[in-house]
Amino acid sequence: MVESIDWENKTITFKVTEGDMLNEYKYFKIMIKVTPRSDGEGSVVHWTMEYERIHEGVAHPEVLLRLAIKVSKDIDSHLTRGN
Repeated sequence: MVESIDWENKTITFKVTEGDMLNEYKYFKIMIKVTPRSDGEGSVVHWTMEYERIHEGVAHPEVLLRLAIKVSKDIDSHLTRGN
């Protein structure tokens, strides 16, 4: 679910409130911040994942990091198509 949107700072925060992820993590948040580049050519996107594993045997969410990279590349490809 969307926890917050900060238009001024170009930040959106999502919070997992239900589902399978909560079987492995006590809490899980994803924050996305967009920073326009100083040259005016596009933006830089920072993804931050904040979480706490329920125990040490639970893996860190590398799969979600790869998904974030893929989503970012797909969005970039879509937005720059035809330019």
